[in-house]
Amino acid sequence: MEIPASIFREYDIRGVVGRDLTPARVEAIGRAIGSEARAQGLSRLAVARDGRLSGPELVQALRNGLRATGCVVLDVGMVPTPALYFAIHHLHADGGVMLTGSHNPPNYNGFKMVLGGRTLHGAAIQQIQARIRADDFRAGPVGDVENEEILPAYVQRIVGDVHLARRLRIGMDCGSGVTGVVAPELFRALGCEVHGLFTEVDGHFPHHHPDPSEEKNLQDLIRLVEEQGLDLGLAFDGDGDRLGVVAPGGEIIWADRQMILFAQDVLS
Repeated sequence: MEIPASIFREYDIRGVVGRDLTPARVEAIGRAIGSEARAQGLSRLAVARDGRLSGPELVQALRNGLRATGCVVLDVGMVPTPALYFAIHHLHADGGVMLTGSHNPPNYNGFKMVLGGRTLHGAAIQQIQARIRADDFRAGPVGDVENEEILPAYVQRIVGDVHLARRLRIGMDCGSGVTGVVAPELFRALGCEVHGLFTEVDGHFPHHHPDPSEEKNLQDLIRLVEEQGLDLGLAFDGDGDRLGVVAPGGEIIWADRQMILFAQDVLS
């Protein structure tokens, strides 16, 4: 099958829906991932999607491709990328695939992949492309689909691990992305007072682009933190693996300074 080489990037597969990614190509990507898994002796793969409008159709094609190779699909539904990673561990899966356009515009979608405890990148992603071009797919009895509800266990695990020193008043901008299905609930379960912005999932992203690494996308959150006198502001990208942080006075804590805080916590 012909497929654009440009969608096979260093750390993910990503392209424009309809132009680069069609259901047929997504099914072929699923067959290639499933074949790679089977070649490594793996067969149980968790699958999730973000809130993009193309998600329901493309995740069905992805599931079909994986199942055609004999893989069992553990479908955890519409959840953030970190919840998919948790699901792989919690469900004792051999790997997983996240269908997501991440922080890209609404007409994009793509794949983040884990096999055998390692994220696919570099040469491993190019191997997926090579399998598709060579029609090099495993075949086997069609694998089953098991629908799994993962978010309650995800929230329970974090609440059990994280203990805040005091109750925080938090502003939270989900950017109409998939974090809206769990982030407000999670932080309330941690004891926080949550002031939410754009928590309803909407694949059009009508309020602003879901990329908290750009200052212009944090202006609503900065305003909320300042007007309400909140302790903290948090913003997420479309699939919940990018974080924007706003300090009480409206100052943005960029990713390099976030890493200092995270490292300090790990090393303490």
